[in-house]
Amino acid sequence: MNKAVLFDLDGTVLDTQQDIADCMNMALKELGYKERTYAEYRKVIGNDAPNFVRKLLGDMSEEKLMYIWNYYIPFVQKFGTLKSKVFSGIKEVLKEFKNRGYKLALYTNKTQDELEPFIDKFLFDLGFDVMLGVGGTIDAKPSPTALQRILKEFDVLPENAYFVGDGETDVLTAINAKINCVAVLWGNRDKEFLSKYGATVFAKNPEELLEIIK
Repeated sequence: MNKAVLFDLDGTVLDTQQDIADCMNMALKELGYKERTYAEYRKVIGNDAPNFVRKLLGDMSEEKLMYIWNYYIPFVQKFGTLKSKVFSGIKEVLKEFKNRGYKLALYTNKTQDELEPFIDKFLFDLGFDVMLGVGGTIDAKPSPTALQRILKEFDVLPENAYFVGDGETDVLTAINAKINCVAVLWGNRDKEFLSKYGATVFAKNPEELLEIIK
């Protein structure tokens, strides 16, 4: 029987909050917008590009939202990994899942261009069989299509798969894909917030994943 654990990136595998905030603030400053605080970024990390900008700056045209986002991308590619780090315990947990025979995947609402520097610096040796960012035929969370595609590639049934993430988009994606969800509490959202979106199983630290996912 094939089985899989699929992971979100920001706030789950990597602590990227400060780099995301710093890079977006660089872009906002050049574009004439007020810089935002780390606390404000914490609330919006994990959203797809338009919703990230919309929730941070307020509603505006789709064209303007994407202009701001595309202006931000080069800052991420150049400066986006300076303060980021793999959460303590993640590397060991991923290794143990591989030892247990699980297929491992990463699925993030970062675009593939944003994801590449993180693959090169942090992710290349963590044991992921698949790493996907959004764009092209890959829809953003909470669409279930990317998870379904990964499970098809792995030949894994939904009931034998888990999606692990720290955000509401992760919880909703798992629900939409009809796979098991583990909401983590070391990232950018708390238990009360995630419960409102349907999360029922929680991990306080990476090691707890090994007890929850047998």
